[in-house]
Amino acid sequence: MTHFNVPKYSVRIAAATLAMLASATALSACSNSEDTSASTGSTGAAGDTALAITDVAGREVTFDKQPERIVLGEGRGVFATSILNREDPLEHVVALGKDLHEAAPSFESKFAETNAAYKDLPTIGNIAKGDVTVENLLAQKPDVVVMTLDHKKGAEKTGFLDKMDQAGLKYVFTDFRQKPLENTPKSMEVFGQLLGQEDKAAEFNKFYTGKVDDIKSRAEKAGNKPRTLVWRAAGLKDCCSTVKDSNLGDLVNAAGGENLGDSLLDTESGDLTAEKVLAEQPEHIIATGGAWAKNPEKPEVLPHVEMGYAAKEEKAQETLEGLLKTPGFDQLEAPKEGNFHAVYHQFYDSPFNVFALEQFAVWMHPETFKDLDPEKDFADFHDKWLPIDYSGVFFTTKDAHKH
Repeated sequence: MTHFNVPKYSVRIAAATLAMLASATALSACSNSEDTSASTGSTGAAGDTALAITDVAGREVTFDKQPERIVLGEGRGVFATSILNREDPLEHVVALGKDLHEAAPSFESKFAETNAAYKDLPTIGNIAKGDVTVENLLAQKPDVVVMTLDHKKGAEKTGFLDKMDQAGLKYVFTDFRQKPLENTPKSMEVFGQLLGQEDKAAEFNKFYTGKVDDIKSRAEKAGNKPRTLVWRAAGLKDCCSTVKDSNLGDLVNAAGGENLGDSLLDTESGDLTAEKVLAEQPEHIIATGGAWAKNPEKPEVLPHVEMGYAAKEEKAQETLEGLLKTPGFDQLEAPKEGNFHAVYHQFYDSPFNVFALEQFAVWMHPETFKDLDPEKDFADFHDKWLPIDYSGVFFTTKDAHKH
């Protein structure tokens, strides 16, 4: 073996260098520990964070590995997963809320036809209605629970979030309803990160923001802002539920209209009497509908508007006209002017909302947006992005001559 003579000062320098490196490593480890404890979630044994997500509530949630078991607190989260992974929209989904069945049966029916795994997925109830327990969630062994901002409000009030924290359950918040145009891209980014579909989420968001920005820019130059009533879930209860500064009301404003609820309601949602609607004489009325809306326990209440994947145009027109049986509504000017419309209710809580925005713009400013065809665009979107075929009726306007 060959030996080398090393000067003593070299040994001292090397020893000092090693000591400094050891000290720096210890400080770095301490710093990493402090940073990790400041965020929601956990890290791996080595202190590495595989994934850090900032949800729409501004919370940072960290994961030491890519989530593999995801619970959709709102079943309609499959609207988003279908866009991001049309080949297998239920990949990593181990349970979901029952609202998809309750609120969007025509979508659910088509979705179940092309996704055999759906019928075997357990449901957890409805977080918004308070019938989900921490035990329900723990039984699914989730890596993360995806909830909405609506869930957040109720779950904070009842202490449900505290119980989830105590049980060590991780959760993120998304939102397609409260502030759709602002939070849809953020929510799709969150879903993309959870599903390992970041590129697809970025592709969708580019499409989405491009369409939204174009419509908003053109609407701002359109001049007048027609006063518009969003008649929410028409037929589900007495006239007339509407919204303020949220969901479809946001879309009305962005499309170049003036959402009537913004000036008439004190809360995010509320009811207007038929007399108030008559007094206001909105220039456009947009009723929302679906296959779910008629209340069988209140046969005296107005019929719902038949909309969605199983709807036929003739039935949609017939049911839309039925809303005008409201006492006094024969005096409304909007139907006489051809400005009484209906739209599929689920646009209010899904990334599909951009097509409702497009249709609202066409209704309120037909000359400005005469180059747009929302029905064709939504059909094309199904062909390119979704695992189900396009069918049904999602937009309709009552023929003014039939009133």
